[in-house]
Amino acid sequence: MKRVAILIIFSLFCFTVHAQSGYIKVSKGKVVEGDFFKSKIFMLKNFTNAVVKFSNGEVYEAKMNISALSQTLRFINPSGDTLAAVDEKMISSVSSGRLLFFKVNNQYVQILNTDGETSLGLTRNLNIGAESLAGAYGGKNEVSSIQKIEVFDYEKKIEKVVSDATLFFDYRENLFIVHKGKLFLFTKRNLQKFYPKQKAFIEEFYSTHSVNQNNNAEIISLYSQIVSYNR
Repeated sequence: MKRVAILIIFSLFCFTVHAQSGYIKVSKGKVVEGDFFKSKIFMLKNFTNAVVKFSNGEVYEAKMNISALSQTLRFINPSGDTLAAVDEKMISSVSSGRLLFFKVNNQYVQILNTDGETSLGLTRNLNIGAESLAGAYGGKNEVSSIQKIEVFDYEKKIEKVVSDATLFFDYRENLFIVHKGKLFLFTKRNLQKFYPKQKAFIEEFYSTHSVNQNNNAEIISLYSQIVSYNR
């Protein structure tokens, strides 16, 4: 119970903002105005040591981050350029300290809680108005490998905006049930499907509470209770 309580407090503190949109100002390929946008580009606070597991069983360690904009791993080469892995589709998970991310449906899902088979996962998606950037960016250039992981220069659209521009952005955090490499909506039906032993508790909770699907803190708390009772 102590572990669950700590998780709930941590989750409530970190995931209070789950959706926001607005505008950023870009000049010569860099965001010059838009602090919220810049704070959400990467899923980790800094480029840090992390372990990457591939679907073929290979494991690599390198200093990296995860882009919420491109849903790719990002590395920094000796010249300071930001790079992404060529074999991105083969990545199955990334771990850094106590943080664990699964690659599901071509996006990185942070695992917040799990019973070992079924988990509660958080997705972070950052998008910019593609129509505003038509014709403003180019292709990709191949470069040498870093830490045994082949990488290429991932040209984000923002990096190729050569003139000043104001762009619309949309940021969203969503919670899903993660099971066997698939994402499921967080609903009463799915909870009872994956946690049949807690069917009565789930039924009672939904009958006495108005569960808001947009309230991430409430969902995290409910899932933590289900997992703790299921042990």
